Amino acid sequence: MKKFDVIIIGGGLSGITSFIDLSRKKLNVLLLEKSSYLGGRAFSFPDPSSNEYIDNGQHVIVGACEEYVNLMKSTNNMKNFLEIKNYQVPVFKKNKVSLLGSKFISGSIGLLSSLLFYKHLSFWDKKKLIQCLLKIKFRNVDSIANNHSNFRDWLDKNGQSEDSIKYFWDIILKPALNQEIETISTQYALFVIKQTFFSNKPQFFGLPKTNLSSLWTDFEKRNSSNILKKTIVKKINLEKKKIKSIITNNGDELFAECFVFATQYSSTIKILKDSNIQLSNDYKLETSPILGIHFWFKDKITDQRFLASAGSEIQWIFNVSKNHNKEGNHVVISQSASNKWMNMNKNTIKEIFLKELEFIYPLANHENLEKYTIVKQKDATFLCNKNNEYIRNNTPVDFENLYYSGDWTDTSWPSTMEGAVISGKTTSKKILDSIKR
Repeated sequence: MKKFDVIIIGGGLSGITSFIDLSRKKLNVLLLEKSSYLGGRAFSFPDPSSNEYIDNGQHVIVGACEEYVNLMKSTNNMKNFLEIKNYQVPVFKKNKVSLLGSKFISGSIGLLSSLLFYKHLSFWDKKKLIQCLLKIKFRNVDSIANNHSNFRDWLDKNGQSEDSIKYFWDIILKPALNQEIETISTQYALFVIKQTFFSNKPQFFGLPKTNLSSLWTDFEKRNSSNILKKTIVKKINLEKKKIKSIITNNGDELFAECFVFATQYSSTIKILKDSNIQLSNDYKLETSPILGIHFWFKDKITDQRFLASAGSEIQWIFNVSKNHNKEGNHVVISQSASNKWMNMNKNTIKEIFLKELEFIYPLANHENLEKYTIVKQKDATFLCNKNNEYIRNNTPVDFENLYYSGDWTDTSWPSTMEGAVISGKTTSKKILDSIKR
């Protein structure tokens, strides 16, 4: 009989974090992952159409991602991130590039001073924007959210113009929350802005220097006897008000004192339903997609590491070859809240974005294009809205030895890598506290 102290179902960031925390306390922990890689929604895969190993999406961290940074340090992975001090984002608009943030001045002073020279907004728009940011900086988030139904409504009430929304707020918040301004919860939007620009945490912009799945290579080697990949939970066996064991696709029956669901919402619901367990709720969590357009060019099109684009279809561009310090000319266009593209033909998407990219970088043309691939993630993140908050705060079923992590944990953060790590730490603490009792 195979018995463990804790079995964690799901090898994403929350599951990995719980595994590390519990293992440090000398508990015998088993981590199960249904795919062939660890990392959850932040992973790499071999793409057959391009014959390249690519990330499922462009992931970025900032200094406010304190717990994620701690996880990277504890697994000796910060060496695999490019840390760009402070925030300085080049923003393209109609043949002009202007900078948000300062390379030399950190935090709110750097951001606010850069706005004085920001070319994409009028003097009046900049004045109103700075007033709005100062309000966020010096006021408590709860006191200024004021029950606004969405962040767009809050911005309108605080005098933000269409240009301010397009050339500032959209650039920051759409990729951070993977939502349109009109659908973002005011509470989450204010929280992200305050944490990113106005906290006392280190100010830097972090980009991976390697493929995301390779971050966990050493971790897997060190814990190989307690990690099972390509392992699917087919059934849960109950005894009284506890989970007794689980049955895997390999036919193994695995026993534990405690069990953790660190899977995506839909995966958790499927396991419970397949086990004929009566659910208190099985509402569908609303999600938002991300689109990645990867281009490889014969000749270099830019030396920039990244660029935000405003007023065009393109949102953000990342120079993968330069950021990974690799030969070649691989760039990825990252499109958040990309519902409009999900049912579109991939070749049509390629043509639209290649034309847009050529307007920014003239060498990004058909003659120079070597190959491309399109990555669609339909359920990339959960939406930050009241409906999802209710679902996430009401687990589908409760057992004495069952714990939930990941999407189920209210961390104050949106659906980000930081939120996933915090949820994993919260869950491991609950388990350790129950053992102490």
